Amino acid sequence: MTSEPSPEPDQPDQLNQPEQPDSRRSVLGRAFLVLDCFAGGVEMSVSRIGQRTGLPPATVHRILGSLVEWGGVEHVSHGRYRLGSRIWRLGVGAPQVRVLRELAQPYLVDLHIHTAGTVYLAVRDGADTVFSDRITRVRRSTDTRRVARRAPLEQSGAGRVLLAYSEEAWSLLKATTEASAADPAESTARLKRLQGEMAQIREDGVSITSNDGLQGRFSVACPVFGFDGVVVASIAVAFPDTRIADPGTVAPRVMSTAQAISKDLVDLGY
Repeated sequence: MTSEPSPEPDQPDQLNQPEQPDSRRSVLGRAFLVLDCFAGGVEMSVSRIGQRTGLPPATVHRILGSLVEWGGVEHVSHGRYRLGSRIWRLGVGAPQVRVLRELAQPYLVDLHIHTAGTVYLAVRDGADTVFSDRITRVRRSTDTRRVARRAPLEQSGAGRVLLAYSEEAWSLLKATTEASAADPAESTARLKRLQGEMAQIREDGVSITSNDGLQGRFSVACPVFGFDGVVVASIAVAFPDTRIADPGTVAPRVMSTAQAISKDLVDLGY
């Protein structure tokens, strides 16, 4: 005969619950469950994580403490947490992202030279944009430090391109917007406007965005496609609106750069 393991102290009702998979009961499995709650870059509380995972608050708190110590999660304020920089560094170091950065960088440098703008390579993580590379000659200032390496998709030209080509990302944004809306009618109207803008991006193959990240800054962004026709990244060039009268004049070069990167990715099977 074999004996069943005793329930943990913080799970007194475990014997009355349906049996769970071993991966869920293990320490590592529980940590994965907690990390999954932060998909899309959202901030989470202990109680909310407990609701999503079904784990007791004491267990969630203990796991978060270990993740904070490791650097995978940060304690923000008022009992809320968010993903830490270590997770971002690990993601950027993944083979697919590393290959994309190494392949794209010569093209990004060339685009920077010809436009004198700040050039970005962006990838999607849930409902967020992660800027995995940046080519610029602008010195860091109070303003440029406010431009985040991670931001909601709809808040930048590069992110809006990624949003336009991802049904999953649109579903995440729609659900989050509707759930947090103080005024449902206003929320519906905003989503409708944004949906129209996404359709225009798909039709034109380019996004031209004003006040992108900073007041008075334009961006021109285009999608980068993989071998299966799925958008794997976007590139964008940003510059003050006083530098170029018509940002649309930059679009053909940004598009040709994105197409060249896409061709190389297809040739490599990515």
